[in-house]
Amino acid sequence: MNIRYLTLLAAAMTSLASMAEKDTPNIVAHIMADSTNSVVQPAELYQRLIYIADDEPSREAAAPASSAGEAATSTSGSHQAGYRVQVFSDNNTRTAKNEARTKARQVSARFPHLSTYVKYTSPYWRLKVGDFRSRQEADEVADQLRKAFPAFSKEIRVVRDRINLSD
Repeated sequence: MNIRYLTLLAAAMTSLASMAEKDTPNIVAHIMADSTNSVVQPAELYQRLIYIADDEPSREAAAPASSAGEAATSTSGSHQAGYRVQVFSDNNTRTAKNEARTKARQVSARFPHLSTYVKYTSPYWRLKVGDFRSRQEADEVADQLRKAFPAFSKEIRVVRDRINLSD
């Protein structure tokens, strides 16, 4: 009796699955149906995606026109694309937060002129140091940190980030 029930259940599930496939539109077929595909994105997203080097024009000049025909504007304030030195990154829910804060205190004690940032971006706690406009500046500080903290040296790396400007 159990075998009949299982056979009936399997047949019903197979039937439902085939009906769902017929009723559900296939995204690939939908995209391929027309030869023209366009991507619409907010100007703010574009501004976050572009690369800004020291010698390139500002974001306002490089941003595309918005759908209303107006030039996209950058967010006013003191943030810019740049570099930071990542000193720590871990996803251990029990220890990562405290370890990041402890390392931040150690770095701040040794290098008081450098800003430290402990941030949580699920699932990682990260410690980043400094606000550098160029990769070269960040590399120099990364080398100083490796010499000052040999135990951290495997984790120390330069990363692109939005930095705070101190004009």
